[in-house]
Amino acid sequence: MRRRTFVTPPPGPLAERAALLSIGGTGAFVALLAALHLLRPDLDPSWRFISEYELGEHGGLMRAAFVALAVGTAGAAVAVASQVPRLVGCLGLLQLALSAAGMVLASIFVPDASSHLHDLGAILDQVPFGALFVAWSLTGNQRWTARRRSLWAMALLPLLGLVLFVVSMGVMLPRNGGHPGPTVLVGWQNRFMILAQCAWLLHTAQQVRAVARGSAAGRPIDPAELVPAISSSTAAACLPPGPASGCNQAVRG
Repeated sequence: MRRRTFVTPPPGPLAERAALLSIGGTGAFVALLAALHLLRPDLDPSWRFISEYELGEHGGLMRAAFVALAVGTAGAAVAVASQVPRLVGCLGLLQLALSAAGMVLASIFVPDASSHLHDLGAILDQVPFGALFVAWSLTGNQRWTARRRSLWAMALLPLLGLVLFVVSMGVMLPRNGGHPGPTVLVGWQNRFMILAQCAWLLHTAQQVRAVARGSAAGRPIDPAELVPAISSSTAAACLPPGPASGCNQAVRG
């Protein structure tokens, strides 16, 4: 059965500004995280989590990084909102909103064994799943037809990062009595997971800008392609058999 498609107007000025905000916020997160690796050489990235940069010296930079990532995630959600009007797309936007909220929570509450609020913020990070829902909806939008391959490739990257991290934790953590430590080498997987999300955010925001500007990489929508997106009942009423009606002529014109 052929998937029903739809078409939306191009992203407007608000979407473009949100896309720029997403690029700026996500880029700031990556820059701050990279700087912390230089400022805190005492934290071995092979087994330490990025959240641990919130503890001790320069902890404010990691908290600022989480806020920046929340801005980048929320910006991406606003940027694509007009392009994903259906239920699946709305679910993706909801997951991105929850993710942004979780990142703010993680910035407020540092990792603490006596409190699980930071852990709750991490659990709220649903970007790997939100990316899939957004990609599914965008690839049903005829305005994004030429970008389907890159949309799916980038949307699968955060899921790959999540699976790699979870599997590594599941294999290594029990070997150390269920506690993190130098023998639980999941630090790089943790970093790959979050950077994969950043890659998707940056790519999606840039694609919104390209579509809004009518990038040469995109393909203009042929009015004839809009016919399959019309419901069968409407099409039957609008395009009766026989000589072309005024509506038929309008579609063909």
